[in-house]
Amino acid sequence: MTSIIRNTDLKLTNFKSKKPVFHYIGLFVRYLILVVIGLILFTPFILAFLGTFKTDAEIIAFPPKFLPVHWLWENWSTVWKTDIGRGGTFPRWLFNTAFLSITVAVLEVIFCSMSAYAFARLKFPGKNFVFNFMLATMMIPGAVILIPSYVLMTKLHLINSFFSLIIPGAVSAGGIFMLTQFFKSVPRELEEAAHIDGATSFQIYKDIILPLSRPALLTILILQFQGMWNSFLPPLLYLNSADKMVLNVALSIFQQQYKAQWNLTLVGAIFNAIPVMILFFIFSKYYIEGVAYSGVKG
Repeated sequence: MTSIIRNTDLKLTNFKSKKPVFHYIGLFVRYLILVVIGLILFTPFILAFLGTFKTDAEIIAFPPKFLPVHWLWENWSTVWKTDIGRGGTFPRWLFNTAFLSITVAVLEVIFCSMSAYAFARLKFPGKNFVFNFMLATMMIPGAVILIPSYVLMTKLHLINSFFSLIIPGAVSAGGIFMLTQFFKSVPRELEEAAHIDGATSFQIYKDIILPLSRPALLTILILQFQGMWNSFLPPLLYLNSADKMVLNVALSIFQQQYKAQWNLTLVGAIFNAIPVMILFFIFSKYYIEGVAYSGVKG
């Protein structure tokens, strides 16, 4: 009798676990639509990448050809060997951009996390006023402070120096706000237990808050790295010599030099796009988690 009941329960369980055919059809259609949308959005990058191996005639030909007739691999080496004089080489521009992006991103993570911990956990006079005033600065358009910033950098003798980009980019109101919201979601019981064990505020920040906030910290790192990598106007204003140009500014000159050679211009653009894409694909999981946590909790 017991075996009959067990067999009956097993059949009922299997019957309940079976899903209708329409469920799998709907799932297939849903993923098919997502794949099609992804291909549509990614098609311009694919065409630009394939254009780096084409001739100019193939790029502007109509109707366009998807694959090149002859793969011109030498286009990449030609761009890599670009030299406009006075130390203005393509590897140098790539190094300048990477150095500034990494330095600014790391400094922003350090200083923004310190400031956010103070706003989220510490008590001091005028905390709310300072925090609200900091948020109010986010409403000021960048064009308004462009001339005062240039005058300030001139008086500090930082024109044509990397410090003119590193110092202003070392901290941001948006980064502080995002990390403050995330730090508020960390349970206070962990902090209280650490205080009982004799930990200082800095030890709690270093050993408890930072390890638990890895998604938010990586989000700030990615956003700031991308922002500095794609920056154009500040480097154009502050960096004048050819050996200190960043890739975006150099590409504008590079485009003028190769204005009739679209394949070489596309090679430079792909060089500029690949590092940011690689960084995002590697840390996309943490980026999504950081945005979700900081936006919902707090």
